[in-house]
This record gives sequence, structure tokens and C-alpha cells, in this order.
Amino acid sequence: MGKKSLAFAFVALLALSSVGCAKLQARDNLLKGQQAFKNAKYEVAVNYFKQAMNLDPDLTMAELYLATAYSQQFIPGAVSPENMKMADLATQTFQSILAKDPNNASAIAGMAFIYQSTNQFTKAREYYLKQTQLDPTNKVPFDALASTDWYLVFNKLDPPPPDEQMKLVDEGIANADKSLAIDPTYDEAMTFKNLLLREKSRLTEDEGEKTKLNAEADDWFSKALETRKKNQEKKNKESGGIHPD
Repeated sequence: MGKKSLAFAFVALLALSSVGCAKLQARDNLLKGQQAFKNAKYEVAVNYFKQAMNLDPDLTMAELYLATAYSQQFIPGAVSPENMKMADLATQTFQSILAKDPNNASAIAGMAFIYQSTNQFTKAREYYLKQTQLDPTNKVPFDALASTDWYLVFNKLDPPPPDEQMKLVDEGIANADKSLAIDPTYDEAMTFKNLLLREKSRLTEDEGEKTKLNAEADDWFSKALETRKKNQEKKNKESGGIHPD
């Protein structure tokens, strides 16, 4: 092998070594960021995740944690510029992930959370729907869809047209039923089914149907309370806690 070939091989070896070293450093920063994240030191975590991404742009886990760290610093309901900046940064980072991996379940869930937390229920609904399509065995996004449908109908400041409201209510009830089919003891889905049935009663003109829907809603309200109590008792028992009186 000639001198030029040896020099080229040496440079290539150095380049590979440098890339490998950068990837190792990236993972070290990721681990440090995860520890800071676990301890709720989100600003520190953000810096580590950024460093990890600079060293290894393909380290999706670091980008996911970065987006989540931004979302954890966002306070729903607060409208300060600093707070909204966190929501924007989280959204931008989750979107960056989805641009490369449209079916990334964690990023889709993150987008749904941010949009619902910023009262953008129509957009949140789109992402919850994507979640149900990706994992039809998960009860949570079906319940989230039911809750989002209810929020959209219950919004008194900018409600949809009556026919659209009824469509959303029926969709919400169907999604609550899907959630309960997966987990019959899911009390949150029972709660939203109760609320959606009351909205359907409000939108219904037939008095007999109103009475029937309200009675059904009352049943689900009682069932939700009873199931929630049982779930809490079970949770306390499993954790060795004290049972509520």
C-alpha cells in the first residue's frame, strides 16, 4: 500500500473514531439529561439533550426528551410569554420528530397533550385520533377523544353548529364505549360518557328521549363514582396504603 493510501486510511480511521466518540458523548449527555429530567430539573435537562442532539442528530430519544422537557415546563392556563414559549418549543420539537417519523407514537401523544393544554381541542382531537389508529388496544386515547369531543361541544364561547355538536356527541359516546370495551373499570371514560349523554339530552328535542338520556347519564355517573372508589381501594391495597373511610 502506498503512502497516499496509508494516509487516506489513517484519516478515514480518525474520522470513524471521531464519529464513534461523538455518539458515545451524545449518549452520555442523554443519560445525564434523563437523570436531570427524573429530578424535575428541566432547564438542566434541556441543555444536556441539546448537547446530545448536536453530537448525534440521529438520536431521536434525545429529541423526544427535549420536547417533553419543554412540555413539562408549560403550565396550562398561564398566558405569560415565557410560558407560551415553552408550548411553542415543545410543539416545534415534536413536529421535527414527526417530520422524520410520522408514526412516532410518543411525539403524537406529546402533540395531543400540548394542543389540549392550550385549548386547541380540534387539533388535539386530530392527534388523539392518530393515537387510536396506531394502537387500537390502548384505552387512553379513546377516552381522550371522548373528552375532547365533550370540550368542543361544551365550549360556550365558540360552540359548533347544533348538527355538528350532535355529531361530536355521538362520536364521543362511541369512543367512551371503545375505551370501556378495553377496560370496563375505566372510571374516567364512564365520567365522560355521563357528560356526553347530558349534552345529547340538551340537544334532543323529544322530551321522552331527554328523560331516557338523563336517566342513562345518572346511571353512568353513579357507576363512575362507585368504580372510582373501588379502583382507589385496589390501588391503596396494592401500594400498602391506608384505605379511605
